[in-house]
Amino acid sequence: MIYEIVEDKNEVNDDYVYFDEMVVDEKPSAIALCILSAVNWGVFRRPEDMERACTLAVRGLDALISYQHYPILAAQLATEGRRPVGVGIINFAYFLAKNDVRYSDDSALELVDTWAQHWSYYLIKASADLAKDFGACPMNSDTKYSKGILPIDTYKKEVDELIPHKEIMPWNDLREQLKESGIRNSTLMACMPAETSAQIANATNGLEPPRSYVSIKQSKDGVLRQVVPEYRRLKNKYELLWDQKSPLGYIKIIAVLQKYIDQTISANTSYNPQHYEDEKVPMSEMLQHMLLAYKYGVKTLYYLNTHDGQGEIDVDKNIKEQEQCDSCTI
Repeated sequence: MIYEIVEDKNEVNDDYVYFDEMVVDEKPSAIALCILSAVNWGVFRRPEDMERACTLAVRGLDALISYQHYPILAAQLATEGRRPVGVGIINFAYFLAKNDVRYSDDSALELVDTWAQHWSYYLIKASADLAKDFGACPMNSDTKYSKGILPIDTYKKEVDELIPHKEIMPWNDLREQLKESGIRNSTLMACMPAETSAQIANATNGLEPPRSYVSIKQSKDGVLRQVVPEYRRLKNKYELLWDQKSPLGYIKIIAVLQKYIDQTISANTSYNPQHYEDEKVPMSEMLQHMLLAYKYGVKTLYYLNTHDGQGEIDVDKNIKEQEQCDSCTI
């Protein structure tokens, strides 16, 4: 690839790309960067309370795109051209527990649908407002948003079998705003595992059920034992991963969330062999769940996990031992 400094943009023809006083002899391949954040659903009492957090998340990530350094041109062209960000969700298991619903309960779907609709609307509205203030992303015309098309306009309608769709946010006004002013960020949502950031927030990982009440996180800095939020009060409300008979309830929740998300969800399926005859998980059941996920519009199945019985902790004993430790007592 050849770079040439030019003083006059008019000297550049259609065979070249002009970029920051530089001419490139061919369009480089696009390199996508992870520009991510997450909203902690567990700290809010009402879905309306998420608006400010969603707005700050989008504005913060968009500002990062403008001032960060790009060592590779292909990454800079793609990122500054599309300004893609991904805002996810953390502490979802705590969110369900504090609202007295479980992953395997169909009653969770209406709750999730309502919160996801608010969350999605606030994120898109924040980017649309940024476009009015600072301009749409250069590749705005390549997005569905620029035509007023939202994630809720393209989801697989089979998911309505789980929970009938009802628009509770002013989506039509937002559609018109997007047609007029465009979108600042070509993508806005991506539900990642959030393994590390959840630790900092003392939250459960992403959308995942906790494997146990205490999780062991190990890094080069040492070992961290993390207890699920409000363990004492909500101990009997949490649904642990390996207690679930199958991932069916989790798949349904992911499907409902996906209809509000413009990118995808890092969705895992997990099986505990102890729930099956001869401790063998039938291949037919795993395939059935994969097909069901496809039917309901789940875009990504990330990991398929099986329980090996490792890493479990007796949380009551663990907490009791900590309480007896002089260094833990004030």
